Amino acid sequence: IRLLYYPGMDSELVKDANVGISAHTDFEVFTLMHQSAPGLQFLPPKTHNTKPLEWIDAPVRPEEFVVIIGDALERITNGTLRATPHRVVQTSHPRWSIIRFNAFAPSTLLQPLTQFVNDQKPPLYTPVTMKVHMETTMKNLEKGLGAWDETNQKSLTANYVYVDGKDPTS
Repeated sequence: IRLLYYPGMDSELVKDANVGISAHTDFEVFTLMHQSAPGLQFLPPKTHNTKPLEWIDAPVRPEEFVVIIGDALERITNGTLRATPHRVVQTSHPRWSIIRFNAFAPSTLLQPLTQFVNDQKPPLYTPVTMKVHMETTMKNLEKGLGAWDETNQKSLTANYVYVDGKDPTS
């Protein structure tokens, strides 16, 4: 569990501020998150509408948590459930958030489950263990590779291609 405090910024600085935490998806299965004030934003799923997607504020409700779908769930459902792109914006008000990341055991193999694969929808994700996926994601973030592809509107971490269960750049 992670408890985070985001101090508010001067309202004049907020107008020109960059995002506090850039767009990304979480590498785990899912995340439970509660916030005391607005600041977390989601990018809704693509629709057939050609209008550009716009970030929306996550709800702030006492006694409720938001469920954020992670990379691992996207991979095992063969993309049926998509990892939720989200970011944290700078605000003029202070806010708290409590976050619980939920992952599989490190040795768990992340690959599309058979009920999500058929002739019309072959496996879209390469097999990898939870441990290797977490380590690769952290290594790539440290290299500054980012986690969200703004142009193609997809998670770079959920869609990372492994070779024989390993990071091909290692």
